[in-house]
Amino acid sequence: MLRISTAALVAVAAATSFSAAAAEKKLKFASFVSSKYVLHKPIFEQLGKDIAKATGGAVTIRVYPSGELGRGAAEQYKRAATGIADLAMGVPGYTSSLMPRTLIVELPGVTADNNDATKKLWKVMDKHLRPEYKRTVVLGSYTTAPAVLMMRTKPIRSPEDLKGMKIRVPSRVAGGVIAAYGGTPVQMPATKVYTSLATGVIDGILMGPSGLILFKLNEPARYVTYGLPAMVTAIYIVMNRKSFDGLSAAQQKALLDASGRGMSLRAAKLLDQLGTVALNKFKATEGKELVKVDAANFAKFSALADKVVEAEVKRLEGRGIAAGSVLADMK
Repeated sequence: MLRISTAALVAVAAATSFSAAAAEKKLKFASFVSSKYVLHKPIFEQLGKDIAKATGGAVTIRVYPSGELGRGAAEQYKRAATGIADLAMGVPGYTSSLMPRTLIVELPGVTADNNDATKKLWKVMDKHLRPEYKRTVVLGSYTTAPAVLMMRTKPIRSPEDLKGMKIRVPSRVAGGVIAAYGGTPVQMPATKVYTSLATGVIDGILMGPSGLILFKLNEPARYVTYGLPAMVTAIYIVMNRKSFDGLSAAQQKALLDASGRGMSLRAAKLLDQLGTVALNKFKATEGKELVKVDAANFAKFSALADKVVEAEVKRLEGRGIAAGSVLADMK
């Protein structure tokens, strides 16, 4: 009968334990928004639960909210690309020069709503967008609901009302639209807008309606205008390429199956639902006014927006970017 010494058994157990520990992948997910954010649990943390279940616990994801892996919403992509984080969520508009093709979806009138916008992003993802996300793998690409104008002291009913008004915008593209409407664009991340609006540094904010709740903008904003030519804000979830390559083929497939288009559409739906709730809550608040753009003024906004789209496509084409093809393929 074969006898195995206690020392040998301990050695085998230790080796097995070490092997299992070495095989386990603990991924860090950087998020610049708080754990109270509408997508934190149902999208970010759920992705971790889904991949853990699919891999029998071999791959896990821990979400670090509120910039715990580094402050600054604009630095999110860099954190994923350089490996400070394995995954990160962020806004392409904060790094406009890196993702010009993605930002085409934000041009006014290109999409009907954020469900449509998200579908269009994935429609052109393989053909046009993936090369923009260097050193990373795209796991999520979705948008907010169409932006509204949140104003501090003056309601906006027509382009003329925006003359001389300083309006926060999420991207250079959105800034071009506000400038065409007659306003003065001020680009800044969503995390800084509350104080800027409350203190009068800016007169208004262009943002998806969910921001009224997510960033408590219902407090400093007195007027909200909706029904403008649809403009969404794109959002990404990316993974460091080396971290992804470090997973087995089966683990990679499990991660891609748990994310991608399906997860993105769920995220878009949640943001849309929150936007509706936010507008209804704002409307019901005493001292607040919800303004819908009428047909005549919608035509004015649309005519100005069409010129911006044409100019932006021409500008990108001049840089060697096939913006016309991206736009055509989206539609």
